[in-house]
Amino acid sequence: MTVTRDDWMLTWVSLIHAATHFRAGLEKRFQEEFGFGLSEQDLMKQLKMNDGQLRLNELGDRIYFSKAGITKMLDRLEKADLVKREPLPGARRAMTARLTEHGEAVFKRSRITLADYVRRVLRDPLSDQAILSLQSGLTSLLDAHDLLDGQARHLRGDP
Repeated sequence: MTVTRDDWMLTWVSLIHAATHFRAGLEKRFQEEFGFGLSEQDLMKQLKMNDGQLRLNELGDRIYFSKAGITKMLDRLEKADLVKREPLPGARRAMTARLTEHGEAVFKRSRITLADYVRRVLRDPLSDQAILSLQSGLTSLLDAHDLLDGQARHLRGDP
């Protein structure tokens, strides 16, 4: 079977449409349930994956936001008692961010919400074979663009 231009263009449009739709749906659900979005949840995930605390400059390396964007996110999360900024002991100007107890509990609930959403939009409608085929295709695509290592690092919480 030969893949035509229409086939790969349809695949491209479908990939973008699905990613945009599902991300927007999850963003809306997080905003409604927790009062924050996916970026804030990712910031909290990075803290959790690094013993609950990171230097602010390390946090910037992990979530790919500007310093000003991270500051605004931390302001919102700190106001909600989810994150606390503290000076790094022994360093004059270095600051860390850490999850509060409340932040730990909310993050745990957000992971349940995330898993439920992914199950509903991906797992429930697709067969095991379809999921494995999709995973294989996306892995090949990421690998072809040298993005596979970045994805693995992100999942591990590395920069």
